[in-house]
Amino acid sequence: MLFVIKKLFGYIRPYKLLSFLFFLTLALDLLFLSLAPLSFQMIIDKAIVPKNMHIFTVIMIVLAISGFICVSAGMISDYVLAKLNARVQNDLRQKLFAHMQHLPVSYFHKTRSGELVSSFSVDLPVIDRSLAILFTTGIQSLVVVTISTIVLFYLEWVMALCILVGAILIFTGPYLLGRRAHAVNAAYKEQLAAMTNDVQENTKAQMVIKGFNLQDVMIDKFNGRLKLLMVSNYRKNLMAAKLERIPALCLLLINFTIIGFGSYLALTGRISVGSLVAFFTMYTSMGNAVFNLTFMLPLITDAQVSMERIHKVLDEPSEKVDHSTADPLDLRMTEVSVKNVTFGYQENQLSINQVSMQIPARTKVAIVGSSGSGKSTIVQLIVGFYEPISGHIEINGTKLDEYNRGAFRNHVGVVFQDNFLFHGTLAENIRLGKLDATNDELRMAAQQAEIHDYIMSLPDKYETLVLDGGSNLSGGQRQRLAIARAILRNPSLLILDEATSALDPISEASINKTFAKLSSDRTVITVTHRLSMITDMDQIFVLEHGELVEQGTHSQLLQKRGYYKRLWEKQSVVASPEGVMDVLGVDVSDILHLFHTETFTAGQTIIREGEAAEKFHILARGKVEVSQTSAEFEEQIRLAILEDGDHFGETDLAGALQTTTVTALTSCVVLTLPLKVYQYITSQYSTIGKNAQQLIR
Repeated sequence: MLFVIKKLFGYIRPYKLLSFLFFLTLALDLLFLSLAPLSFQMIIDKAIVPKNMHIFTVIMIVLAISGFICVSAGMISDYVLAKLNARVQNDLRQKLFAHMQHLPVSYFHKTRSGELVSSFSVDLPVIDRSLAILFTTGIQSLVVVTISTIVLFYLEWVMALCILVGAILIFTGPYLLGRRAHAVNAAYKEQLAAMTNDVQENTKAQMVIKGFNLQDVMIDKFNGRLKLLMVSNYRKNLMAAKLERIPALCLLLINFTIIGFGSYLALTGRISVGSLVAFFTMYTSMGNAVFNLTFMLPLITDAQVSMERIHKVLDEPSEKVDHSTADPLDLRMTEVSVKNVTFGYQENQLSINQVSMQIPARTKVAIVGSSGSGKSTIVQLIVGFYEPISGHIEINGTKLDEYNRGAFRNHVGVVFQDNFLFHGTLAENIRLGKLDATNDELRMAAQQAEIHDYIMSLPDKYETLVLDGGSNLSGGQRQRLAIARAILRNPSLLILDEATSALDPISEASINKTFAKLSSDRTVITVTHRLSMITDMDQIFVLEHGELVEQGTHSQLLQKRGYYKRLWEKQSVVASPEGVMDVLGVDVSDILHLFHTETFTAGQTIIREGEAAEKFHILARGKVEVSQTSAEFEEQIRLAILEDGDHFGETDLAGALQTTTVTALTSCVVLTLPLKVYQYITSQYSTIGKNAQQLIR
């Protein structure tokens, strides 16, 4: 209880005048409520028994005036408390949200979004309720109990002593259950946050859920979560009932004792009838106050858990920012040095190991490699989302740690593979790159990103609202908006992390021309798996399993005949059906017409597990996920990520049923052979199977 009270007083400390007015009016209100029962003794012993009408009149006038003052003070205190509570809630929401903005990206990766949402939707309302009740019913009950105890000792100390002993018994039970109650409430809050996270995650994953026909799986999973929540809720309600029931039983026992003992004292002449009535009235008021205090115990426990959860977030260290650099940053030219950097998202699992890169100012470099090689990790370290385990990153010869992180990012433009769009207008989303941009600058950026014509075709043009996450836009349109956002900033360092992955080949080629124009006076870092787009780069860094295995220009890397050359050959071979046929060792003129070209959008299922196997597929362009239903957990598990040059489906043709599901992660171009054609070709050309296996190596 002391923890909760201390925190609540800390919340209202900034509002000293409001707090003083509240406690003043509350004191006047409580003074009347606490001493009003004494009027029964005076009315009975001083007016009714001696039949003195004058004293009766005076007492009633005093009571009426006091009652009016009490009611007026109470109304003022209600108004002040409402204002005070609203300001405290606003402060907490503002403080919590502002602190979240300065937490490192790593915190959000390790924390479920549902937990943070529940801080606003569950924990803050609990604090709001606890402040309102503790500062009214709580303080009122505590004052009534204190004053009543003093008056009761004045009226009859023996009975008051019995009440005091009983009060101690009343609070002993809840005190002993305190730790268990805290644990039960904490467990319930965790389960509630987990359910919130599940619902939030489910709403964002509807395309995947419906694409893989996982509705029943999701329902079963959610029902499992609800069972855990129901058990936790039952335990919380049961504990709350115990916290209320034990004091109620103790209070009933005290009532029985006081009624019997007080009546005995009146019968034996130890106290007057007026004193007995005043004592009973005062004790009744005190008993109600004690019961109110015990009734609040579950709320106090709940409030303590919520406060601890909120302050756990507030106590998280903010993103490391060094404010020692008082002068404005001069980053018109940006040189990036990655020096012996080692990093892992999880302990004992490194994502990159001892990587060093030198990126001179105003040069174009590319970082390539297979999925999971650490390409995007390098980008996130350069932007400062994470701190390396060892080594460091320098910007213009100064360690990144020594820069004001926010000021540095003002000179950086980033286009990620998955770009988030906020609920608002198209103009507002683009203007995030430069908040003070003019309308002309906005349109120019949109034109360069080749999204202007589409925007102008919409009824509301740039004022068109973006729905949740950009759900009313295609993947390519979302990507172009993100590119326009980065172009608008006109950064000295432009980072493109699979920036054109969601675009079709024609649009991608056009956007790359735009990037080429923008690259003339700035440093550009491109992360991609499409090697055909980076042949003109000043430097190419090749990663594999988190290590830098090669670096050089495109021609230099091809001459080395190493890992990069193998990647290049693998992607070049599927640039056309002719290339595929050449590698397979088959006369192109004989079967070129048998190949079909199919396109798929991101999220679209290419083949589905359990359906008839009908085609052989070669991934000419794009990225796909191969997954399979786990018999043990009854959910989809990822088996592999395939990129340009990989093939799939041929092993299922013999079994006639697909054993895996393949889903497009980006826009894809796939070359396919129907089942009968594939069987015919393999029967005629025995080398195809062998060469097809070599194709993936």
